[in-house]
Amino acid sequence: MRPAVEIEVDGETGVWTTDGLPMLYIPRHFMLGIHDTVEQALGRERYKDLLSQSGAASAYFWCKQQAEARQLDGVDVFRHYLSRLSDRGWGQFHLENASFEHGTATIRIENSVYVLGRKTEAEQPVCYMFEGFIVGGLTYLAESKGLGFTSVTCREVQCQAQGHEFCRFEAGMTP
Repeated sequence: MRPAVEIEVDGETGVWTTDGLPMLYIPRHFMLGIHDTVEQALGRERYKDLLSQSGAASAYFWCKQQAEARQLDGVDVFRHYLSRLSDRGWGQFHLENASFEHGTATIRIENSVYVLGRKTEAEQPVCYMFEGFIVGGLTYLAESKGLGFTSVTCREVQCQAQGHEFCRFEAGMTP
């Protein structure tokens, strides 16, 4: 199987791009090592808050850029975002169900990079980094469609690293 994303490499600078954005290709153990070290240094809750903020901002930016570049609208750009996260190896993301009129969505992730990097069963969910990704993508969706929601939250409610079949995230949007 070949990667689903096209990678362009600038001959002068060596910069890799996908979907018009600069990318890095790094070993999983390197990413997970950094993740675990920063979590230990800052504490889980502080690190989780920082990841949520930066992940949401990044996802929002990406969705906006892709909506414009690919003429995607509403839920299509969010589905494209989840697809691209899957294509780039973060895990296999699926929008299980969504009621954007009621401000709810459930996302399932199988084989998350954070699950695959664990050697033992986790005591707590380990895929919390994706909460911010989902918040940012849904915030863009809500704003671009004028759904009237001003706040988006997301929580990992089950994690494959704790013995579940897959990870599940529940998102809510409030006026």
